[in-house]
Amino acid sequence: MRPLRLEVEGFTAFRQPVVVDFDGADLFALVGPTGAGKTSVLDAITFALYGTVPRLDDRRAVAPIVSQNLTEARVRLDFAVGAAHYTAVRVVRASKTGASTKEARLERDGEVLAGTADEVSAAVTELLGLSYEHFTTCVSLPQGQFARFLHDKPRDRQDLLVRLLELGLYDRVASAARQLGALASGRADIMTGQLDRLAGATPEAHAEAVAQRESLAELISRLAAARPEIEALTQAAAAARDQADGCAQRLAVLKDLQAPDGVAELSETLNATTTARAESIALEEARANELAEVESQLSQLPARSQVEAQCAALRRRDELVLSVSKGRDAATTAATRVAEGAAAEAEAEAERERCADEVERVRVEQRAHALVPELQVGEPCPVCQQPVATLPEVHLPDLKAAEAALAASEKRLKQASRTLTDARTDQARVDEKLQQIDMELAEVTARLDGVASPESLDAVLAEINAAEVAVGQAREADRSARNARRAIEQRHDEALAREAQARKAFDAARDAVAALEPPPTERRDLAADWQALIDWVEQRRPALLEETETHRRRAGELAGQAQAKLDELIGVCCDAGVLDAPSNEWPGEAVAAAHARAQELVQRLDDDRAEAARLEDQVRAATEDRQVAEALASHLSANRFEKWLLDEAIHRLVGGASAILADLTGNAYALSVDARSGAFTVIDHANASQPRPARTLSGGETFLASLALALALADQVAELAAGGVARLESLFLDEGFGTLDPDTMDVVASALDELGARGRTVGVVTHMRELAERLPVRFEVTKVGGTATIERVDV
Repeated sequence: MRPLRLEVEGFTAFRQPVVVDFDGADLFALVGPTGAGKTSVLDAITFALYGTVPRLDDRRAVAPIVSQNLTEARVRLDFAVGAAHYTAVRVVRASKTGASTKEARLERDGEVLAGTADEVSAAVTELLGLSYEHFTTCVSLPQGQFARFLHDKPRDRQDLLVRLLELGLYDRVASAARQLGALASGRADIMTGQLDRLAGATPEAHAEAVAQRESLAELISRLAAARPEIEALTQAAAAARDQADGCAQRLAVLKDLQAPDGVAELSETLNATTTARAESIALEEARANELAEVESQLSQLPARSQVEAQCAALRRRDELVLSVSKGRDAATTAATRVAEGAAAEAEAEAERERCADEVERVRVEQRAHALVPELQVGEPCPVCQQPVATLPEVHLPDLKAAEAALAASEKRLKQASRTLTDARTDQARVDEKLQQIDMELAEVTARLDGVASPESLDAVLAEINAAEVAVGQAREADRSARNARRAIEQRHDEALAREAQARKAFDAARDAVAALEPPPTERRDLAADWQALIDWVEQRRPALLEETETHRRRAGELAGQAQAKLDELIGVCCDAGVLDAPSNEWPGEAVAAAHARAQELVQRLDDDRAEAARLEDQVRAATEDRQVAEALASHLSANRFEKWLLDEAIHRLVGGASAILADLTGNAYALSVDARSGAFTVIDHANASQPRPARTLSGGETFLASLALALALADQVAELAAGGVARLESLFLDEGFGTLDPDTMDVVASALDELGARGRTVGVVTHMRELAERLPVRFEVTKVGGTATIERVDV
């Protein structure tokens, strides 16, 4: 996997749209101050592919990736796998309870390969040959987990290599080989059993049969020359006796044939369980259909939360309408109080001005009266300079009363002003509250646009409640039907097993009388089959008994007629060995039968010898197939071939990592694998080449060892993989490199540059500008105004 272009918006530190163009950036650095958003670039790549980021404790959580105070995060990654180009898109939408992936898809050349978050993750895992855990172990190494592969348990490390190298292929081949071996072994066993049946077909037996056949042929020629009448009589008598004996034998077989106890009850039980089973299956299907129907009905109804939210909004709108009415009444009352207060203040102000004028008039009049004692008739007045004609009478006005009236009017003015101020404050508060209620009412009304009436919503809620109850009842009924069907299935299987055992006894009894050609059985009802067989025996016995007696009588008659003529021929037959001793039976049939048997034996031995040769060839071929398949399965077993491959992969990986680590440390360290525990150890050449656990390395040393393993793993996987599924075309290191001294930094930079020159994309996250400036491409990550930005700089 090689990244080509990354687009993010609303993702962690990237509040505004940001585009990162990786075209031609085989070796690059993400550089910037701590907290600028460098690691977030790698998080965005990982999230686009797998739907999660390493820094989240809960892999299912997506809410933390949305930038603070935003409602949506978008990530688009264009990447290449080999020569094919793909696009992964994920959109996360925040909600009151968290966040969910609103949109996710994986495309190739405009064709949608996956359309949900889980489908995209699964398709990416299949496409790259890497799970999320494997991706963050050997491709994108999260901050703080760089040394994970170095310190992994051997079992976990082996699981990763099995997936990367696709060693499961050999397990599937071994399984197929075992199946072929089992089939070949079965064929060999069957043919060996057939060979056992042909064990008597030896060359000696064949020669003996041929000699006997020739001897009997000569005896037949001699008997053919004898008198036809004696031969006919003898043959007829022998045939009659043979028939009588055969009938007697068949009668003996039929004598003790009877049905065992419990057959009828077993048949009834099996029939009953068969019927009950069919009924239970039908009931289960009916219950499943009912459940599907009610679940479908429920799914077609609106979500309960949506309907309940609409009901709450309707109730709130009614409350707000009432509040608006009350608020407007209060506003009218407040306006009236303000008008009345303003009028009272104006009236008080006019009264205060009148009282002030009165005080000033009294004061002027008192000053004028103060001049009266100085006036003299005929002298000029000191004010108007006119001669005084007569002295005025002195009447002093009441100044205190005027001042008291003025003070009272000023007090009334202050009280009126305070009353007006209070009225205006109350009016502003009422107007502000009314404005807030109007705004909320407008918002709620907008949300309720197109919403049905409260009665309709109550009806919908009632439908939802009824549907949910119906689903619960249907699920309980479906569960009960399944349990009942399983119980009946068990009883039916038990009855079938008992019937199969009893059927074996019936088949054995019927095979014993197969020569008498009993009627065929329907094999549906064991009790009926037994009854049919018993009925046939009862019908067959009388006729067979009568047939036996008839043959015996006929044989006696023929034997008496031929007895005199048989003595000479019987003696010849005794001499030939056809008869052990003289008898009254005609020997011609015995001789012919003996010759026929000898001929049949010779032919059968010829056929058996040919069949045996063919079977022996097939047994050898099947045995060879079985041996080859078993050997292949044994060699490919997990504790042999797969273990050998894993050991070889580990040792080659350690060898490559040791060479890289030697370059990075000036031949101070090498890596090895502990033979007992399987854990990585470090060979300390500076300390007498003593091995020690990898966990004893310092921070800088651990970084170098982990880097060597990561580089070696990236180089070795493509060469060692069975099917080349895992595609490690990129390597992203999220480490600060702050633990490295300048000399080691030079070696690390050179190693990264060499890895990038091999056609692999290599990216490092660092805050060390001296390392970033040595790489051909760097992406400057800065944070301005609360959002991160990225600028590409090509050296």
